[in-house]
Order: sequence, then structure tokens, then C-alpha cells
Amino acid sequence: MKRSRELLLYLVIFTGAGIYSFICFHSVDEIHYLKSFFPEKFTVQEAFYASAVELIKVMIIGIPFLLFISICLVLSGRLRKDKDRQNALTNKEK
Repeated sequence: MKRSRELLLYLVIFTGAGIYSFICFHSVDEIHYLKSFFPEKFTVQEAFYASAVELIKVMIIGIPFLLFISICLVLSGRLRKDKDRQNALTNKEK
């Protein structure tokens, strides 16, 4: 039962990291699209502002995923500590 919990937590961690990576890639792709669609009108300053807006969007969308990933990592660490503690107790009894 604990093994399935641990696998589920790892699955959630990897899925959340994949979703967060997709969000970041989509943000960069959107800036690239704007730059290629409006090459003459897209100055360096506008690119800076566009990247700042995209960073804010990534943080707003990505913070829940990062929070969820960190919670799963903490739970995974606790499951591993419990498992190590049980193994130590069974080895002590032998």
C-alpha cells in the first residue's frame, strides 16, 4: 500500500514538472511568435516588456503547480523516513 502511495506521489511530481515545463515553453514560444509576426515593430524594449508579462503569467499559473510538487516531495520524504524507520525496527528485532 505504501509503495503505491509513493509511486502515485512520484507520478504527480513528474506530471506537475512536465506541466510547468510546458507552461514555460509556451510562454517563450509566444514571445518568439510575436517577434516573428511583427519583426519591424518589435523593439528590444517591447521584447523586455513582453518577457516581463510572460514571466508574471508563468508565475501566476505555475505557483500552484510548484506548491503541489513541493507538498508531494515532502510527503514522499516522510513516507521514505517511515519506511526506513520500520526497516530499522525489523532489523533490530532479528
